[in-house]
Amino acid sequence: MVGVFALFCAYFSGFFPPFSSPNELSRFQTVVAFVESGTFAIDSELERLGDHEDKAASGGRSYSNKAPGLALAAIPVYQLLRLFLPRPDSPASGVLALLRLLTVSLVCVVALARFSRRLRLRREWEAVAPLVTFAVAFGTPFLFYARSFFSHAWSASLLFLAWDLLSPPPDRAPGVAARMAAGLLAGWAAISEYTVAPVALALAVRAALPAKGSRGVKALAAFAAGAAVPLGLLLLYQEVCFGSPFVLSSAREAYPAYSELARRGFFGFGPPSVRVAAAYLFHPARGILVLSPFFLWAGVGFARSLRSRRERPDAAVAATATFVSFVLLTGYANWHGGWALGSRYLLPLLFFVAAALPFALESPLSRGLFAAAAVFSAGVHVLATLSWPHFPLDFGFPPVNASAWFLARGWIAPNLGMEAGLSPVASLALPIAAAGAAAVAALLAARPVRPRAPVALAAGIAPLVLLLFLPPPTAYSGRLLRAVIYGNYSGLDPGREELRREVAAAATPMERAQAGRAWKTAGPVE
Repeated sequence: MVGVFALFCAYFSGFFPPFSSPNELSRFQTVVAFVESGTFAIDSELERLGDHEDKAASGGRSYSNKAPGLALAAIPVYQLLRLFLPRPDSPASGVLALLRLLTVSLVCVVALARFSRRLRLRREWEAVAPLVTFAVAFGTPFLFYARSFFSHAWSASLLFLAWDLLSPPPDRAPGVAARMAAGLLAGWAAISEYTVAPVALALAVRAALPAKGSRGVKALAAFAAGAAVPLGLLLLYQEVCFGSPFVLSSAREAYPAYSELARRGFFGFGPPSVRVAAAYLFHPARGILVLSPFFLWAGVGFARSLRSRRERPDAAVAATATFVSFVLLTGYANWHGGWALGSRYLLPLLFFVAAALPFALESPLSRGLFAAAAVFSAGVHVLATLSWPHFPLDFGFPPVNASAWFLARGWIAPNLGMEAGLSPVASLALPIAAAGAAAVAALLAARPVRPRAPVALAAGIAPLVLLLFLPPPTAYSGRLLRAVIYGNYSGLDPGREELRREVAAAATPMERAQAGRAWKTAGPVE
């Protein structure tokens, strides 16, 4: 299971040249600027590697607007790569792919392996451990963000590894070194993705839980000592870049829309919203229960884990961290994350929720139904990541309405098979076969299941097949956007024939206005 996940991380480059994701490019430019020029200012790299909107401004210079944790961790890795590789002249040069593989992907694979082992250590969970691991690895946006230079999967992995260090087997307690390492990992997650601070605080509480009195204070002090290292680096970074250790990059946004967002409430955060909470769960483009329906079992899992005396400390930490973070994130105006796959801001909570799932899989029926949901979720996310994955909020169910549409036209995510000379379609044979084998292995390990494993597998695949043949309706603006993306980035439609067809299909004054704007900005140069 973990090996197949690692294959996906290494097999796909994560890039769609000439497109460069601003989120990734901003961090990469910070790394390159520091190693090549001794500065965190990215002005020269904006000229060399490309301009974008994900930047902050201070003292007449440009900086990344991202939390710096991932970039700081990547600096020594980039220095090592530069011993063998030339300075990159574009984001697609291969250096960024290797840098991502040796930072984000590596940590994600380690975290997934530790998560799987943690489940298998419980004898009563040996049967469901592969199934839950499969669901987490292939049925969530973790599959995509683990092969991207984003901070979400990276932070999720660091937080889980910190939690794992604080929760060893019952026959031994974590030592001082383990607590310090946990603090270091949790702190690094917090300086990589600021919104995970509540989870890091929950882990600080977990560090002190096994001990009482002065021992509890010492345990917490060890955790805090580890966390002080990344927090100190953050303060130093902010002093160097923004003139004060207490000024976040978010307070110096250069892009007007982001600057306006940062001025709302507390850096864009306001009161919790029931509407946003419902969208996180049910939105057709972002909904967790729409794209990953196996999380329906999480509620039962949390309830049962909290009733277990043995599991109560960890269950309480996981449930509290998840609930508090979820509520706070519903107050974020940009909750959807712009052009994204799934609800990326919730991804750092992944392992805390997933750890509760085995508690809900005690009966053959629960395992069978969960297996069907996990297979559907994996099909959705594998499909979504085989081609272009970035879509705005108003584009409903992108795996079917976009990814499948692109795949039918031969646009495949760049991968090692294509570099080895395989045709785009043939290059997908290995990852698809490997994912299918992982699904079968997970279902067979989970026996007894009801319905039986072949029926559960078919029950998971059938809804996705039905959606492929009867896709949800797509608004005209979405169809236009799909054609624009295909024409601009696939390299397969230089004459913009798909866009031409959509422009000709405009039926209302509003649609004709949209079509005119799209053709003006993305039509071929005559």
